[in-house]
Formats: sequence, structure tokens, C-alpha cells
Amino acid sequence: MKLTIVIAAGILTLAALMLLDRAGSFRPPAEPLVAAKPATIGSSPIAASGKALPKALPADVRHQDTVETMPSGKGQEETFYLCAACHGTALIKAQGMTRDGWESTFQYMVDRHGMADPDRADRDLIVDYLAEHFPPRRRGRGQDNPFLKN
Repeated sequence: MKLTIVIAAGILTLAALMLLDRAGSFRPPAEPLVAAKPATIGSSPIAASGKALPKALPADVRHQDTVETMPSGKGQEETFYLCAACHGTALIKAQGMTRDGWESTFQYMVDRHGMADPDRADRDLIVDYLAEHFPPRRRGRGQDNPFLKN
């Protein structure tokens, strides 16, 4: 009888601790899901931070995209060769973000996936291109409702 009470008290204590630990203060810091590693073209690393952008795709890319698959405009080639070195252009085309959204996504790929961080001018060129050609698709609530238009 006493053993049952001790076990029940232990389970209740653990449950209470788990409920109190919603902020994760009792747990050790989580390991990153993906270790940052430098991006590469073939066997050589892509330009490190602040260096030139790639001018060709790595030999082992898995998509058939070409520069022409991206909308034409200033920054088309730079965007294509930097982005398509790691993923197809369909992933880019499926997004729609503000310039701030593209900027934070760019930084995420640099921090999280080890993508090369070009110099400020090239980075701005690419982010501006993405923001111009792939803006947010939906406007605010009610703005795309045909019944609310005059």
C-alpha cells in the first residue's frame, strides 16, 4: 500500500515538474537539428563571407533548372547561381515574402546551412531581386475578397 502511494507521488511530482518546465529551463540546451557546414560547388567550398558569388552550378545538382527559369531582371544570374547551387528554383518560386522576409531567409540559410555570405552589395542585389519578383501573394485580410470591393 505504501509503495503505491510513493509511486503515485513520484508520478505526480514528475508531471508537476513537466508542467512547470514549459519554458524549458530545466532541460539542457537542444542540439541543432542540422550542423552548419560550408556549402560547396563540387568539391571546393563556395565563396566565404564577403567574397565573389558562384558563376556556375556544382556538378552534382539534382535539378534541371537554368538561369532562364527565373524571371528576367537585375540580379537574375546572381540569384540563380547562389540559390540553385543548393536547391531548385521551384522552392524559390513557391515563396512569396517581403524584402525583410527574404533578408531573414537569406540570413537563416547563411547561419543554418552554411551558405556563402556575399558582400553587402551582392546580398542586397539578390534580396532586392527576390523581393521584386517573389513578393507576398496575399494582401491583408479582406483586401482580396471580391465581395468587399466597390
